[in-house]
Amino acid sequence: MLNDKLIRAWIALLVLSATSTAVAIFIDRGTTASGVDWSPVVAGVVILLLALIKGRIILSRYLGLEATRFWRRGFNAALTIYALVLLGLYLAPML
Repeated sequence: MLNDKLIRAWIALLVLSATSTAVAIFIDRGTTASGVDWSPVVAGVVILLLALIKGRIILSRYLGLEATRFWRRGFNAALTIYALVLLGLYLAPML
């Protein structure tokens, strides 16, 4: 049963979702000695990275793009560019 690609992808998505939820719940709200609070920044970056990984799993396994190298690369590139734009928008007010 665990040899099925969709079951493994579903389990991976559950684990990644639980991890991103745990990161969001347990971020440290304190400030460092310099007064800069880096924990929400790190948590946001980690959550965005986990979302990118989940998106790649969904595209590869559920939509069947693992069979076609051209389309998988194209969608992964577009998804990565989108995630980088979101990361830039997230980090821009903090600079």
